[in-house]
Parts: sequence; C-alpha cells; structure tokens
Amino acid sequence: LWPAFGSQAEARHALRWERRLEFGMEGYRYFDLLRWGIAEQVLNAYVNVEKGKLACYAGAEPFTEKNKLFPIPAVEIELSKIDGVAQLQQNPGY
Repeated sequence: LWPAFGSQAEARHALRWERRLEFGMEGYRYFDLLRWGIAEQVLNAYVNVEKGKLACYAGAEPFTEKNKLFPIPAVEIELSKIDGVAQLQQNPGY
C-alpha cells in the first residue's frame, strides 16, 4: 500500500524519478522528456555540466526546437509524390 501524495507536483516528481531509474538505459528517457515538455531544460543542463568534464561535449550544440522532431528521410518525401507533388514536407530546420 502506497501513501498518498501531498500534491500533484509531488506525484509527478515521484513518477518522473521512478521512470528515470527504471528506464534510464532503455531509450525511453528522451521521449519522456519530450512528452513532459522539459527536454530542452534537462538536456541543456546536462550538457553544460559535462562540457567541463569531458572533451567530447566541448562542441556540443544546445538542444533547440529543431531537436524535438526527427528529419523525414528524403526517400519518403520522394515516395509521397502524387502527380509530381510531394505530399510530405520536411520538418523545420532540416
């Protein structure tokens, strides 16, 4: 039996922490951060801390709006053409 949470924010914090621990190495964290709307804040804070420790982060670009979407493969845009007009448009920034 789990005790009740004091507030919605407390429950959200507990859920996010649990998912971070449980799925940290399984590839779900990035999509959790996107879904929760905190990807830019969390990932940029992480990179800023690691820049001072690891050389591989020295040239890292900050997480921006562009990074919230994946590029659509060029072949998929080509395959979407109907009468020579592409039905898919590339995501902004790619």
